[in-house]
Amino acid sequence: MDVSLALTHDCNLACRYCYAGAKRPGAMPWDTARAALSFAFGFRTPKLQLGFFGGEPLLAWDLLKRCTEQAETLASEQGAELRKTVTTNATLLNPERVDWLRGHAFYPALSLDGNRAMHDATRPFADGRSSFAACLRGLRLALEGFPGVEVILVPDPCNVAHLAEGVRYLAERENVLRLSVSPNFYATWDAAGLAALRLAFDAIADFYLERHRRGRPLAINVIDSKVITRLKDGYACRDRCNFGEREIAVAPSGRLYPCERLIGDDTDHRMCIGDVWSGFDEARRREVLARRGNVNGECLKCGLRRRCMNWCCCINYTLTGAIDRTDGIVCFHERAAIEVADRVAAALFAERNPAFLQRFYHEPAAECQGH
Repeated sequence: MDVSLALTHDCNLACRYCYAGAKRPGAMPWDTARAALSFAFGFRTPKLQLGFFGGEPLLAWDLLKRCTEQAETLASEQGAELRKTVTTNATLLNPERVDWLRGHAFYPALSLDGNRAMHDATRPFADGRSSFAACLRGLRLALEGFPGVEVILVPDPCNVAHLAEGVRYLAERENVLRLSVSPNFYATWDAAGLAALRLAFDAIADFYLERHRRGRPLAINVIDSKVITRLKDGYACRDRCNFGEREIAVAPSGRLYPCERLIGDDTDHRMCIGDVWSGFDEARRREVLARRGNVNGECLKCGLRRRCMNWCCCINYTLTGAIDRTDGIVCFHERAAIEVADRVAAALFAERNPAFLQRFYHEPAAECQGH
């Protein structure tokens, strides 16, 4: 079970692509948070992933700590395995907080849009000042406690020209080993923006090859995920999110949504499927679950459909108003990712690259070098 708590609608940044809607101060009340945790552990699942989102969840630091300690107590009582994640813009991290998160076995993810040129185009402080230095300081602190921390970059039409250099900067200058490129699908991408995105993907693929050939491999989601789908002949059911079924998001109000991306500012309740006090609105939930998937005729005929994320309900809903229909930017992105991943995989497999074979084919390093 995967339960995400949006601790606050507030944020100290004003990212131009934010899907969390209008910002407002205040955090989830403790009574609501406690009810949310009781709801989550009411499933009696042997494994629970508890994620903290916002807004910026570290603005509600005391609440995050209290929720974590309560969740750990409930998990211990049930004998459940608890995995804890937090997604933050990193500006509010300090050594004490990093130590606390590490001590409680968190898996943090940081949002930082590459180099200064890319980041400053999209992620200013709420008062308009650059947040790059503060984010970079937080990243460096996080890397001390979590060397494998994931860093999320969000390409947007206004910053995509810097995407490839942004990836290179984080990997080479800051030694980030896990990069997640997550485009702003909700922007209006014109032909020039799409062309720049494709050029960036090709450059990222070349950098990925370079790093593997230098014996310094790194993980980049748009390549790695598509290599895996090639090996597995597509996404398996377990690879897809369990939107509204085994994946639930809780708004600061206590309302339940199928995904944290659909909470927004919690004023549009069309995708609300219950609340933490009364549980699921089962009729509404069944209606949502029945519409999962993709019924686009063009997608159903596409030879790449098994390797394509056209099934992402929250992206589809935001683009088209329907969770079972996608739109053009998704198709462009997925085709580009598949093409560059296949090019990379073919080259590294032909070269018998040890790191590539060890990771994707589970061949021991010594055996790989002996080929």
